[in-house]
Amino acid sequence: MMMNILRVIALTLFVVCLSPGCNEQNSPIDQHEKVYRALLLDGNRLLEKKKYQRAADLFTEAVSREPEKAEGYLTRGIAYICLEQYKKAIVDFTRAIQNDRTLAIAYANRGIAYDHLGRHREALFDYQTALSINPETGKGPGFMERFLHNKPKTPDLRERVKFLEETLKTQQTTENG
Repeated sequence: MMMNILRVIALTLFVVCLSPGCNEQNSPIDQHEKVYRALLLDGNRLLEKKKYQRAADLFTEAVSREPEKAEGYLTRGIAYICLEQYKKAIVDFTRAIQNDRTLAIAYANRGIAYDHLGRHREALFDYQTALSINPETGKGPGFMERFLHNKPKTPDLRERVKFLEETLKTQQTTENG
């Protein structure tokens, strides 16, 4: 299931690279962009092969070339989640969000990282933000697999939001009680 997500990311990056202007070879800026896109594509291929650290290294190179673009941070954050380096993932997803505040998937992924660290309030906020930006976020096959891969039935993002809301209400009642 995670492979499907990675393929969608790779396909998205490939389609972006086919957009007008990406095929021009005269400008150094265009060459720079091609190298950036190639690093992202190669990194996604490594993610598919479960070579997470090598993928993260390529994404780091991409980020160093284009620090104002969200995609490099987003994909490196996914690699960090796969490596169970959740604090690093949060830093990258936060940077992706700073570069593109409409990137619902960055909020959702940051929520996953917060969820792993037991920071449920932050996770809930990010999940809700992701859904408010794009209600279809998290409906893709295997999306929640990144943090609930050991569960027999993986819930979708809306189910996780409901669970966290109920958990936080119960905690607050117990603390006040």
